[in-house]
Amino acid sequence: MNLSCLLCYQASPTPVCHWCEDDMFFFDATLHGSNLLQYGPVAGHVKHSHYDALSVLGLHTWPMSSLVHQLKFTHSLTAGKVLSNWFVHKKRQCTLSVPDLLLPVPISAWRLATRHYNQATLLCESTSRELNIPVNQTWARRKGFSVQHHLSKAARAENANRAFTLTKRCIDEQIAAVESKADGGGFTVAIVDDVLTTGVTVNTLSKRLKQRYPNISIQVWVAAFTPPPKSSLYQTA
Repeated sequence: MNLSCLLCYQASPTPVCHWCEDDMFFFDATLHGSNLLQYGPVAGHVKHSHYDALSVLGLHTWPMSSLVHQLKFTHSLTAGKVLSNWFVHKKRQCTLSVPDLLLPVPISAWRLATRHYNQATLLCESTSRELNIPVNQTWARRKGFSVQHHLSKAARAENANRAFTLTKRCIDEQIAAVESKADGGGFTVAIVDDVLTTGVTVNTLSKRLKQRYPNISIQVWVAAFTPPPKSSLYQTA
């Protein structure tokens, strides 16, 4: 079977050819650390007062941005699988604890009805199969249908405050299952999304979780980070 690269359309035995993969900027745990909240060029530009760790695959610049766009707007399951497989590979170099549960950032009912899928859920499901971590798709809800990419940071925060709520049971069952184990121990979740820009959405959701479950640890896993204009990261991409 003849295959072509999702990005340059040249013949390739893999969904992304090795030339395009070589053009990707991947965060490296040995260079940037496993927790990017301790890496200034990222941490200095995202809201992160309510989650404990941040893991990002790469920068939301070409060619990574093209794969994210295909996943988000053209329902390319192949693009989603490529991103997830890369993320899983990078996670094997990561020193962060393995979470007990993956939580996809919810989209609105209107967006789900028009798009027919949640890109964060697709990433969760693919990652879940590789790392054997369960997914909870019903932990939170998003009201309304406004988009955030055109909003200022302050407007994003106000919009997120209004839009996101936890469901009644949220992660009660998963918490109870861990607490019932003889060895006890803490509970760690990873909130998963495709793109991180200001961190307002994941920070708001983390705040809601910490208010209900004060003792949990929260990681944020995203496929791509959008650096602000003039960020030093553009010089390395």
